Amino acid sequence: MSSYEERFEAGLAHLHRYVAAHGSSSPPHGSTIDGFLIGSWVGSRRTEYRRGRLSAERIRRIETEFPDWRWNVREAMFDVGLAHLRRYVATHGTSRVGYDEVVDGFPLGQWTRDRRADFRTGRLSAERIEVFEREFPDWQWTPQTAVFAAAFETGIGHLHRYVAAHGTPNAPRRDVIDGFPIGTWIQSRRADYRKGRLSAERIRRIETEFPDWQWTIRTSSTQGTIGGL
Repeated sequence: MSSYEERFEAGLAHLHRYVAAHGSSSPPHGSTIDGFLIGSWVGSRRTEYRRGRLSAERIRRIETEFPDWRWNVREAMFDVGLAHLRRYVATHGTSRVGYDEVVDGFPLGQWTRDRRADFRTGRLSAERIEVFEREFPDWQWTPQTAVFAAAFETGIGHLHRYVAAHGTPNAPRRDVIDGFPIGTWIQSRRADYRKGRLSAERIRRIETEFPDWQWTIRTSSTQGTIGGL
């Protein structure tokens, strides 16, 4: 057996170990397993394939032994990211990954941001969009929207408490209820309304749930506007 054949067989054996540990045959470039540079080995096999230097028999071995193998690096990295996201969800119960989150050395936070950017610019295929939405029910293509929605509901809940205690939804700017800055929240919603940033649905919610709500409130000239308190 030539030295190349020995290295090839050693690589296959270590790739089997990597798959057993990580669930994917597409390790990132710098990955190692038992001290073996498996990421570099995989990259070298892909290079040989692109240049026509990998025999049909070795291609068959790789594709047969590793059904999820990808010759295309971009496709491979998608699968790597997906595998790490599945692992994150299994551990944390959510696909809402932190901005700088790293899992087993893989920059999962950056990867999820890149996939959302692909979605916004139309570079993510319908098939991959379907994978995200099927496998991760809480996945958000625009997580900022989800965060704002949760914050809006929190504000609405506290405003109901404020009304129950004070009889009005028109709280001065510095008022707080149960530690929540309800006055500031109200001011922010009025600013959103003035600037056209508040959706028709949210306007309807506020006006329906708080009949005496005012988008612009003025008291006597000596007091000025509540919005300016």
